[in-house]
Amino acid sequence: MKYTFVVNPNAGKGKGRKLLAALNVELKNRAVPHDVLTTEGTGHATKLAQESTSDIVVAVGGDGTVNEVANGLIGTDKILGIIPAGSGNDLVKSLGISKKFKEALAALFGGAAKRIDVATVTCWKNSADAPSTRSTRYFVNGVGIGFDAAVAERTNQMKSLSGIAVYVLAVFQTLGKYVAPTFKMCFDESQMESRKLLIAIGNGICAGGGFYLTPKAKIDDGYLDVCALDDFGIPDIVKIMPKVMRGAHEFSKGVEMFRSKRISVSSVQSFYVHADGEIVGRNVNAVEVAVIPRALGVIAGTNPRIV
Repeated sequence: MKYTFVVNPNAGKGKGRKLLAALNVELKNRAVPHDVLTTEGTGHATKLAQESTSDIVVAVGGDGTVNEVANGLIGTDKILGIIPAGSGNDLVKSLGISKKFKEALAALFGGAAKRIDVATVTCWKNSADAPSTRSTRYFVNGVGIGFDAAVAERTNQMKSLSGIAVYVLAVFQTLGKYVAPTFKMCFDESQMESRKLLIAIGNGICAGGGFYLTPKAKIDDGYLDVCALDDFGIPDIVKIMPKVMRGAHEFSKGVEMFRSKRISVSSVQSFYVHADGEIVGRNVNAVEVAVIPRALGVIAGTNPRIV
């Protein structure tokens, strides 16, 4: 069994770079066949994953790095491994992988391979856009539409903080200037239209470094969990945030939650979209998300959120 480690040295405000030396020591001690490669920019992790001839390709970085590596592995027999080194590390919460380096490494070499769902997200600006101009990408953990994505954009601009603190600060910095669009959501045989602060679509349970917006999601059940929050004012947002951080908001006023295999969202007002914490749509008017059941092999840790 050969491993390729794809390391993002800039992940987690430089945590990826710090882990690189420790990783090389551990790999030397374990004497496993391996390559260690470092990324040089956006999209490079996908290219490295596609070119790898290893059985297991390990993303060493945050959710964005994991997303890029996964995009290079879907449709192949290669297995994804993860050593978390980002600011949020949301996907590993669904996979039962520790954020501690040595524990994550132990799970990588001792864990079992599981098949998990992935999904596609397609964004476009208006209905007149030709299909060829629409942007489609795979994601593994989740998509955020509206305020959630605006916060992700702000978070990616903040270089001095990491962890949940950067996300909480970004929430309040974004609130003052954010105007919630009126969204039309279509799913299964239903549709709804109203102003929403955000629409979170989760394959995993957590987003934004610690917000359990879709706490009942199972990463291999063939469904996506959706959480839509009404256009709350600041006092109500302050009130509901602790509940969201515990995953205890399901029955709160102004919260709608459901599950579906395909969801489309549109608005005459433009909005932002993120996938796995990275912006995939700026000032778009429509987005469609669809699950692909058990399309990716991944090494899971202890007690993963699976069926």
